[in-house]
Amino acid sequence: MCFMSKEATLNAIKQYHIDNGYKFVVLESKPDRYVARWLEAVKESNPGTIVQYIASPCMVDGVEDNSCYTLDRVFWSFKPCIYGFNFCKPIVQVDGTFLTERYHGTLLTAIVQDGNQNIFPLAFAIVEGETREALIWFFQLLRQYVTPQPNLCMITDRGTGIISALQSEEVGWEGDGLVSVYCIHRISLEKWTQAYDGGKRYGHMITNLAECINFVLKGACSLLIFALVKATFEKTKTWFLERAFKIDTMLRAGHHYPEDITTLFRKNQQDSTMCFVERFNVENSEFDVQELATPLHAFRLPCRHVIAVCSSCHLQMKTFIDPVYNLHTIRKAYQVEFHPVQNEDYWSTYIRPNFIPDPHMRRKNSGRPITTRLHNEMDQPIQNKPKKCSYCRNEGHNR
Repeated sequence: MCFMSKEATLNAIKQYHIDNGYKFVVLESKPDRYVARWLEAVKESNPGTIVQYIASPCMVDGVEDNSCYTLDRVFWSFKPCIYGFNFCKPIVQVDGTFLTERYHGTLLTAIVQDGNQNIFPLAFAIVEGETREALIWFFQLLRQYVTPQPNLCMITDRGTGIISALQSEEVGWEGDGLVSVYCIHRISLEKWTQAYDGGKRYGHMITNLAECINFVLKGACSLLIFALVKATFEKTKTWFLERAFKIDTMLRAGHHYPEDITTLFRKNQQDSTMCFVERFNVENSEFDVQELATPLHAFRLPCRHVIAVCSSCHLQMKTFIDPVYNLHTIRKAYQVEFHPVQNEDYWSTYIRPNFIPDPHMRRKNSGRPITTRLHNEMDQPIQNKPKKCSYCRNEGHNR
């Protein structure tokens, strides 16, 4: 049975017990402990899922109570996402969005992209804010459990806390282990120009991936922590299933690359007819293309100039295509499937301490929080815009 709201569900339960003469007792739920139990159940049904907590003992009359802890931070990353990252673009975008429920906090997200330009959730965390300490903790877990690969490209919005955390020795991303780049505004040339990034960012110029996942989870950020964590599980599971079906259909149809990549190839092939190739040696290692050149490494895809060279010298164009764009590689990113969480009656005995919310993080004012976003010209209303009815959407009346 489905109900339109929580109140309708409660009323139906009450009415059922009254009609059948059953007694019922209303118990106060403990969402913070429940989220810990539920994540433990996710780990059981999906082995390899990473869950980490930071909690502090509660103080009762100035004495620590070790049976009750305040939940400060929680980090989680699902096993299918950890495995699938090996077959995605080696770029990670990190951003945070505020929680709008009864408690303050920030949801940190690490997002990547597969070869079909789909956002790929990698890891999540709920922390007290985008502070240096919280970000260091998040990056430490991200590097240790999720992204231990070398030559990783990290794209951020260049927040002060993120920069300081990435440069921290505690995180351990040094030397060739990480290439940190930032979004386009206020950045020097060598930090964002595609011609000088060595192809490490695959043409990504801004943090749109992280902003997309923030928009997807915008409604969930106003829910309890348990509902928010469960929303990330359900949404990611749905994406995995839909994309796996779509890729299998394309492979059965004989396709080798996604539709967008194939369309780009065809356009570049048409444009390559405008290029003139001049050889400089017999080994086919140096050429001069008489046309304004664009860098090959921007998207790790052959541009029209490379296609012209391949056609002139009878070279295989596929050798210049990054394997991440191949449908077989994309399918491997969704190879590990999600398994449903068992009913609560079958969960293992919970042995962790009880978690309670931090009373200092509770919002003091009721109602919708005051927005602090800076408005721009897109937020300005259209002048002399005709009024429309909110029901039929026709002009001339408003109700």
